[in-house]
Amino acid sequence: MRCPYCGDEMIKGTVRSRGSNFFLPDGEKMPMLYTAKSMQKHNAIPLPPSPFSLGTDNWPAAYACRNCRKIILDY
Repeated sequence: MRCPYCGDEMIKGTVRSRGSNFFLPDGEKMPMLYTAKSMQKHNAIPLPPSPFSLGTDNWPAAYACRNCRKIILDY
């Protein structure tokens, strides 16, 4: 999918929550430790905290553009 803001290719993944929200690209495993280093290793993008679908496996599909820092989320 192309970013509607800048035209770059977007990264497909899901929005997850584990105490705080983040975008996890497809093919990456959930970080075992919730540390900045672990999140970076798994290419996760942290999102602002909010109560979001805790305790579910039905995570919404999302696309992230690292260039303009936009995430498009299906709900």
